[in-house]
Amino acid sequence: MKKLGLTLLSLFGLVTAQAEDKNFNDFIAPASNPIYFESPFHTTEARLIHIHQKLHDEVQTDIAIPKLKLDGTLQVTALQLRYAVNERFSIIATKDGYARMKFDDTLETEDGFADLAFGVKWSPYLDYENLAILTLGLRIEIPTGDKNIMQGGHSAIINPFASFAKGFGDLHFIGYQGFQLPANSDQSSTFSHTSLHVDCKIGDFYPLIELNWRHILASGDGGPYDVDLKGGATLDVNTVQNSLDAVDIGNLGTADSEGENYLNWAFGFRYRLTDNLTAGCVYETPLTDVDNGLFDERITVDLIYTF
Repeated sequence: MKKLGLTLLSLFGLVTAQAEDKNFNDFIAPASNPIYFESPFHTTEARLIHIHQKLHDEVQTDIAIPKLKLDGTLQVTALQLRYAVNERFSIIATKDGYARMKFDDTLETEDGFADLAFGVKWSPYLDYENLAILTLGLRIEIPTGDKNIMQGGHSAIINPFASFAKGFGDLHFIGYQGFQLPANSDQSSTFSHTSLHVDCKIGDFYPLIELNWRHILASGDGGPYDVDLKGGATLDVNTVQNSLDAVDIGNLGTADSEGENYLNWAFGFRYRLTDNLTAGCVYETPLTDVDNGLFDERITVDLIYTF
């Protein structure tokens, strides 16, 4: 009887240990489209992000000259915070930071703070055994930023989203679908965001490829933003370009942008420096030949500390 008890206890301990080993620790977070591409996982972490984005040399224009000379860079440094209440529910703060828009031609260089966005996410489906998870979430972007960097001019933007992940050994897939739904559709455009991620675990090194598709479902009615020309004059965004769009960091609400598509691909890597610290770097560039947005190519680097 004693031997039977010890045997049952051992089996129970083995099963428990195996159950505890089932988790998503071998997965990594997406790296590109950092404001919207939310992972389905629940972690308590701080993510420091820096974006270096090149702007088009020229953009389509509605004023006298056929194209507006622009060129320059957009740089953003931000800190995202996430708190896992439990294995299925998290509180997230995913947009903030300081941005600098440096234009080489036509427009004045500007800098300032970005809007704030925060929300929650919850997983109705979680399967450790098959390495699969589905998460639903809701974020709200509030107009706290500076208008000179095309922030802070909207009433609010609601971002419902769904994300999922599935693992096949060391191969991992993550997907995201979300929407930007403005409280005032004159001030901001209505967007759809779709992102896909695939990586392969090679020890602590994760090479990755990602796709990001941004589609304007409905354009705004002119938006609330102005731009300053070199020399002192001021123009509204629609005068510069009716379909000019910031793609993801900003929502300009510009008219005649409905139906525009921005399809980008990104490649890079993540590397686990320690059990709690992960670094990442990706290069993102357009696949569509669209030069009426502010997005030409981008490098995103980040550092994630998990508590």
